[in-house]
Amino acid sequence: MKKFKYTLISLFSIFLIIACSGDSEEEQDNIPEFDRSTILKNYAENIIIPRYNDFKTDLDALKIAVDDFVANPNSVNFDKVHSQWFNAYKTWQHVEMFNIGKAEQLMYFNTMNTYPVDELRINDNISSKRYELSNANDWSSQGLSGVDYMLHGVGDTKEKVIQKYLNDSNYGDYLKNLLAIMTKNTDDIVQDWPSYKDSFIQSSGNSNTSALNMITNDFVYYFEKGLRANKIGIPAGVYSGGNTLPSKVEAYYSSKNSFQDISKDLAKEAVIASENLFLGKAATGATGPSLKTYLDYIHAADVNKENLSPIIISNFQKAKQAVDLLDSNFVDQINNDKLKMLNAFDKLQAIVVNMKTNMLSLLSIQVDYIDADGD
Repeated sequence: MKKFKYTLISLFSIFLIIACSGDSEEEQDNIPEFDRSTILKNYAENIIIPRYNDFKTDLDALKIAVDDFVANPNSVNFDKVHSQWFNAYKTWQHVEMFNIGKAEQLMYFNTMNTYPVDELRINDNISSKRYELSNANDWSSQGLSGVDYMLHGVGDTKEKVIQKYLNDSNYGDYLKNLLAIMTKNTDDIVQDWPSYKDSFIQSSGNSNTSALNMITNDFVYYFEKGLRANKIGIPAGVYSGGNTLPSKVEAYYSSKNSFQDISKDLAKEAVIASENLFLGKAATGATGPSLKTYLDYIHAADVNKENLSPIIISNFQKAKQAVDLLDSNFVDQINNDKLKMLNAFDKLQAIVVNMKTNMLSLLSIQVDYIDADGD
């Protein structure tokens, strides 16, 4: 009798376990799948398109200032060109990471901000009146970095630069040509985004060619190469056996010839722009679905998975603090105390590991580029 009773109890326990197990599986099945398209919608409508429009506005203002300066090279007009160039260069930091769609087709980022500048190529282009700059050899002879040379590198004082334009009209023609190329390509991208937007948002699947996977890879690649390596690591000597390369600083000529120290401003703007994209933060300050949102969802759905977003946010704060400690002139900083540059590099490197190794793994996004840095 006891044996039969224990058998009934055992059977009941088994049924109870199965029932509870079924409830648990059903609860897990009821967890809604994350809608990846919401990230793309927020990025396109509230970040990418508005930021491109801002950049177009600043670039158009720079073109007008260049036209005025070339027509009448004087101190007042030079100052206007320099000011508008600085404004456009800062705004550029908020779109440089979006190498997708029309921008990728036009090789936009290669032509807009490849540095260090090829001085010999620029001067050869000027003397030979070569204005068709689609050849890859001309990437480093145009764009915002090319304008830096044309404004601050053809003479080591404002007076000498102005005299250069007064003496040789070819310099003015070349500078105007740089702006014509930049504004044309930017206009093409700005005009394309409203029609490209829908297919961009809908391409939310998890494949190497989906818009979300591509733009996430572009973001990580830009942060690793365009920001961490190009702005900090290369000039600080990280990749050259400790030998510093101050001539590879962004906006080098403005810093070298003491027109204005903006290299730190550009780096700070780039870190802020990168943090904003991770957070899904628009220029208005409003936030929406983002990579952070996606990581938070994954952790909430499975608490055993790493809670990565607060780590990344904390490391962004550390990186911004490290950049804040730098001299406003990166050429001076590298020459006088490169350890602070190396510290900033290390702080940015921590974010590279967070995003490239941990975040992409959690999001099941495959890295689509190859590097030899050993990151």
